[in-house]
Amino acid sequence: MSSEEHRGAPWSRLSAGFVAREGLAVGIIALAPDRVGVRDFEAFLATVPDVAVFATRVPLAEVVTPASLAAMREHLTEAAARLVPGSSLDAVAFSCTSGTVAIGIEAVRAAVAIAHPGLPVHTPIEAGVNALNALGARRIALLAPYLESTGDLISGHFEAQGIEVLSRATFALDGDRQMNRVSPACLIEAGRQCIAATPGAQALFISCTGLATAQVIEAIEEATDLPVVTSNQALAWDVLRGSGDMTTIDGRGRLFR
Repeated sequence: MSSEEHRGAPWSRLSAGFVAREGLAVGIIALAPDRVGVRDFEAFLATVPDVAVFATRVPLAEVVTPASLAAMREHLTEAAARLVPGSSLDAVAFSCTSGTVAIGIEAVRAAVAIAHPGLPVHTPIEAGVNALNALGARRIALLAPYLESTGDLISGHFEAQGIEVLSRATFALDGDRQMNRVSPACLIEAGRQCIAATPGAQALFISCTGLATAQVIEAIEEATDLPVVTSNQALAWDVLRGSGDMTTIDGRGRLFR
């Protein structure tokens, strides 16, 4: 029986009722191979009411180097355009600390603006500087997972912003497949070691959105009595504060308190 022959009962038309959009709608541009960044970013926002996060992905080579990070630039606009097309957003976050520096902050903003003109764009490296400034930390210990050439991007940016990097430590991993699997216990111990080895440090910065940090910050702060700022934590904090939301959150570090 053809579809034309199978008519059945006529469809009745109903009037749909719609929910008014409330709260904060955030688009996040994540890295294609990353399995941690979006979940960790959302973990910092989990107790904040009416925050919705929508993700898209941008290609990244298997080995993370300054050159492969910079190559993401040509894909940013296309990725941003896939963020809930036809629906409104309040902000866009780019989930890559070293990638932001390799591409250039203004270039990241310009690429996203083609797809979402006028929308605030947040990046982890800017958020990190803002967070350290808010905490009054001008001298830091830096912990990262990167190859050294990629790590140089982060320390160089902080120094250019007047934040003195007293020590640098890295796991020297080459990509997200390894970075995403660094354990909380490993991060806590490494953070404690970094601070212990850095007299005069006013904070620890843990770089890379590919590290899961929501569950480690409090443990390091309690063990060292110094504030800890991480890429995902700072990015979530910066998005909230940029929207005017001053919500304080327990269990996610001094920054949120």
